[in-house]
Amino acid sequence: MSAALESPAFTSAHPLAEITTSLVREGLDRLSSPGGLQDEETVHLLRVATKRLRAAWHLVQELAGKDLARERRASLQRLSSMLSASRDFSVLDGLLQDLAARQTDGRIALALDKVRDRMRAPGAFPPGDEENSVDSSRDAIGAILEEEVEAWHRLEEKAPDHWRRAIRHQLRKSRMRARRDARLALGSTDAELWHDWRKQVKRLRYQREFVATTQGRTPGKIDARISRLGSRLGERNDLANLVALIDRYHRDEVLSGEEYGTLRKVIAREESRLISQCRRLGRQALLRPK
Repeated sequence: MSAALESPAFTSAHPLAEITTSLVREGLDRLSSPGGLQDEETVHLLRVATKRLRAAWHLVQELAGKDLARERRASLQRLSSMLSASRDFSVLDGLLQDLAARQTDGRIALALDKVRDRMRAPGAFPPGDEENSVDSSRDAIGAILEEEVEAWHRLEEKAPDHWRRAIRHQLRKSRMRARRDARLALGSTDAELWHDWRKQVKRLRYQREFVATTQGRTPGKIDARISRLGSRLGERNDLANLVALIDRYHRDEVLSGEEYGTLRKVIAREESRLISQCRRLGRQALLRPK
């Protein structure tokens, strides 16, 4: 967890604004540190920060107004896109390495290594992404983060009671939506339903972490289950990205038909295991009575 979410000692009447601005300043400090965007840990911290901040803007949407909240989330989404290629590469590289290390069949391990070697070739990742390339310079990212600090400062003009009411209301809505999406996803294998569920779970997780921190308490058992559920859903999404990659390499004849079929079976087994875990955690975290 980020350091900004660890300390319950607040100096203002608007603890959520204090937490979010601390989160942004932590990112700015890391951005200006030696290595900057070349440092994988910095990129990861910034990517997670954008997700947390987007969840926070959902949490205060009634307070900020839909236009401002939507504008800030869109800006943070652009920032995330600037960082996505580096982070997506790291995740897929680690996933391929882990899958290869767990294989007892050398042919499967070699096929996974082949995908990894192709992906690591200069200019090979992200494939065909020229039209979606984004200026990910330090200045561009820093400007978005500075705008984020200013936006949260503007909200501090609102009365603390307004903050509390808006946050309570939105947190209830987030939980209801996560429960709704859980019921839909658990009754289906539709990828789009599971994708929507993953987003709602992630949002609820970050919002509950924010609220727990503002109240000076440690997240509880339900929070831990929601966190584990979010991680498993994220891992399933990583597998979906890996499938898209090997589909492309098969079309480009990097992988033979035999290699491709073997890898799809390996990924299908991993996905089945993760789906079982997600179903169990989803029922425990969202659908069982408290």
